[in-house]
Amino acid sequence: MSNRKRHSDEAGYIAERMNPIVPGSKIVIYEASEQLIDVDGKRYAVVCDAHGTIAGDTSLPRARASMKAPWNFCDDCRALKGDE
Repeated sequence: MSNRKRHSDEAGYIAERMNPIVPGSKIVIYEASEQLIDVDGKRYAVVCDAHGTIAGDTSLPRARASMKAPWNFCDDCRALKGDE
């Protein structure tokens, strides 16, 4: 396991990137069923590692969009980002 992709050995791991709001933390995409995460039947779980917030998405492109903009699903990231 590399520090760069520290979640890559976890069940259902698909992708991760640095959280643009919280330095040193990640936003991670998982196959929800493999992680045993309940996201109302949606296939993908997008997790804010810093705050533990989880969003479900039905397609990988949508999950990747959520991963790039965590303030769209994580209230704590939204508060840290502030209104622009």
